[in-house]
Amino acid sequence: MRTSALVILLISYAVLMVIFFKLNARNNLRRREGLYQAFETTMRQHGIKSFEILKESIYIGNNFRPSELCRVLLDDSGHYFLYLHASNAQPTLTPLTEERALQAAQGDIGIQA
Repeated sequence: MRTSALVILLISYAVLMVIFFKLNARNNLRRREGLYQAFETTMRQHGIKSFEILKESIYIGNNFRPSELCRVLLDDSGHYFLYLHASNAQPTLTPLTEERALQAAQGDIGIQA
């Protein structure tokens, strides 16, 4: 009797863990898509139609820490920008000098806001 109860408990635990991991993966995908949609919207608002991403740093948050996207990019007109967005704030697009953008692209993101 005890072993059957233990087996049922272990199976229940395994099923709950699978459900938890699937929900977590779905939430992470939703958060990532939200960051990318905000980036696309910001690019349209600033009239940037094409660009090259020189460096990207992304952190998918949870209920306690916001998700963050940081990109250094070069637009089609030759201008460099720093894009920062945390899921709990408005995205920012800041112009960069070529030198600063290339420094950031070569190493770690290395830009403090």
